[in-house]
Amino acid sequence: MGFDPAAILVSDALPNLVATHYERQAIPNLKANTPFMGVTKQRPLPLHSGNKVQFYTYALLASNTDPATEGSVGDPVAESTTKIAATIGQYADFINSSDLSMEVAIDDPALLQNLAGELNYRLALTLNKLVIITADSADAIDGDVNIDLANGSYLTAGDIRSAVQSLKGVNARPLSADGRWGGLIHPAVVQDVLNDASANGLTDILKRDPAGQKKLLGPLSDDDVFEFAGVRFQQTTTCPSATVDSQTKFNTYVVGEDAIFSVFLGKNPQNGTKNYKLMIQNAPANGSSSDPARQVGGWVSYNVKYTNTLRPGTTQTLRVIESETQGA
Repeated sequence: MGFDPAAILVSDALPNLVATHYERQAIPNLKANTPFMGVTKQRPLPLHSGNKVQFYTYALLASNTDPATEGSVGDPVAESTTKIAATIGQYADFINSSDLSMEVAIDDPALLQNLAGELNYRLALTLNKLVIITADSADAIDGDVNIDLANGSYLTAGDIRSAVQSLKGVNARPLSADGRWGGLIHPAVVQDVLNDASANGLTDILKRDPAGQKKLLGPLSDDDVFEFAGVRFQQTTTCPSATVDSQTKFNTYVVGEDAIFSVFLGKNPQNGTKNYKLMIQNAPANGSSSDPARQVGGWVSYNVKYTNTLRPGTTQTLRVIESETQGA
């Protein structure tokens, strides 16, 4: 004996069967890596010390191959300094939420905490971009900063080596204590470097060593995507591009010590800590004179006093390689 078809189907007209379950935890959005602050040297602007910070460097003295005249005091050596100043700026934003939206939100763990994560990313992007703007201004001071590869050329291991030796040629020092230079590179340009299979290209070098083979075959980390010629590269989509001679070119940065200074108002951060923070606040339980009925439930905010600057003088200790890419 056969069975009759089911009498109740989801596609039928019972409205209680047609419903949507809303996942309480948001799917992570696609945030960029923001590593540019990491190639700067942080210096404090102490409280109650004005709104500007000034750095200086002594002029280099030349050698003196003339023997001193016996019995004669001679003339003193003249010395001078070069200065550069930067003015603190204030960067502030907030997101507030009604009490009703906080009470009905399905966010896990809570609406304000999730909004704080998004606002914190906005702050990271802001500081990252300010460093990029400063780095890209260095060519106006030192014409050796920008290395513009010819149209149709893609970044190679040889270009990276040339950038490092260019910095060595002005007596620049590496960024970190272990002798490594800082490198910042777009993922599309990483593809060009690793796809270069020519003799003495990076892939040709890496494939000859088990550790290098592992690098080629395994996943590429953002924080240490590859290392060559003493440059430890981080990859980030925030590396800017520009149109040069009708061609889109991406900037790759090789950074030495004291190339860019970051200055926060307040004490100097120690051991990677920060002297700024994101604030998460619930409104007063009994309201306030500006919100007597307490219809604003809470807010998240940041308030950062910050500036950055290049090193003083006309010799800069970073290089910006401009190259087309096959990966864009």
